[in-house]
Amino acid sequence: MATMELEIMSTEIIKPSCPTPLSQRWYKLSLLDQMSYPMYIPIVLFYPSNDCDNSVEFSNELNKSLSEILTRYYPLAGRIGDGGIECNDKGVDFFEARINCPLEGFLNHPEFEALNLLIPDQIQSNKLDLSSTLIVQITFFDCGGMAIGVSMCHKVADIATMSAFLNDWAAMARLSEEKEEITAQFITSFFPPDHSPLDIPEYVPKKRNCVARRFVFNATKLDALKTLAASHGVENPTRVQVVTALLYKCADAASKASSDSPTASDLVQMVNLRQLVIPPLPEKSFGNMAWCFKISAQEEGEVEFHDLVAQLKEGVAGFRLTYGKSFSWDELFRLMSDFRKSFGTLLKRTENIVRFTCTSWCRSPLYNVDFGWGKPIWISCPSAMWNTIILMDTRSGDGIEALVSLEEQNMNVFEHYEELLRFASLNPSPYEAH
Repeated sequence: MATMELEIMSTEIIKPSCPTPLSQRWYKLSLLDQMSYPMYIPIVLFYPSNDCDNSVEFSNELNKSLSEILTRYYPLAGRIGDGGIECNDKGVDFFEARINCPLEGFLNHPEFEALNLLIPDQIQSNKLDLSSTLIVQITFFDCGGMAIGVSMCHKVADIATMSAFLNDWAAMARLSEEKEEITAQFITSFFPPDHSPLDIPEYVPKKRNCVARRFVFNATKLDALKTLAASHGVENPTRVQVVTALLYKCADAASKASSDSPTASDLVQMVNLRQLVIPPLPEKSFGNMAWCFKISAQEEGEVEFHDLVAQLKEGVAGFRLTYGKSFSWDELFRLMSDFRKSFGTLLKRTENIVRFTCTSWCRSPLYNVDFGWGKPIWISCPSAMWNTIILMDTRSGDGIEALVSLEEQNMNVFEHYEELLRFASLNPSPYEAH
């Protein structure tokens, strides 16, 4: 295929269709918001062509509906300040672009370098000061088809918020009536911000000489992994747990194989708290509501797959056991306040340990985002940080896609492990991996 070239056709600022009331002009970030990484969460949704493709009409509808939904999600049109968002309606950067290839060719075996074309250059080059909370780029392909790239600041929201926003934006574009029923639910109304001074050491994930690969686990292979874990005494493992355990096991082995002095490793697993707390939060609540725990592999020897699955189960069960039945928001506030004291230590990478991070986007209704011309044919994250694993559903909902980013020398070993390839396919076409 010829070199792909992207042309930016237009750039504009989309502001809320109605001004934000003065009473809502300052949005205080919760404690979890303040503790979140200062980075963007980028996601790209791909829509196939149809018989009535009209790029001008699509662009106008996305523009109009984005302006309307920003009145509900008004912090996204503001600018991040010290401990909060000034909801000043400065708006969202909106780019329209064209790329010189057909969608089918782009998705044949999608490469991360090409995916990066579908989000603004500023996201990739870190030229932004992170004061903007939301950036959008729509890209039209030759012969029809479109990609919508959305980047949301992690200081403001997590993937559950991103999913809720995208579905509400799509509903705003799709519905002619009942738009008044589309509302945002802000976490700060359930979980008030902490007004005491924060002394959290700032941690910014570093981009190193790393490469990313995509692995797809179909439903049959997931069942085989769960059966394998169960055969060693792990009861009712989830599909996310078995995939995470296998990927971590292979990443740990690749790290040790590529090093002259192998070291121990650990994995920080992110968990959505919305349904773990009592009473549960609405799944579409706006803001960061994720927790994390660690599992580890010893310095010497090969870690067992089923042991890692067991550690992952124990990590979630430990939270439920400690806080589940009698959990309250006061306890959560105390837990977060205590945790922030050790936050820097938990996230800090040291010389004698290798740190991996895993987050699951599975069960997020991202494949339901329908602007009126059908659901996306594929969804992906075009930018991954060093030593990270991102899990998301396949289009059918019964498989898992894993986006794995490792140092290049480690990936050269990792992507050839027979144990991994026995259960996963390396970068199949999204048309096949549905």
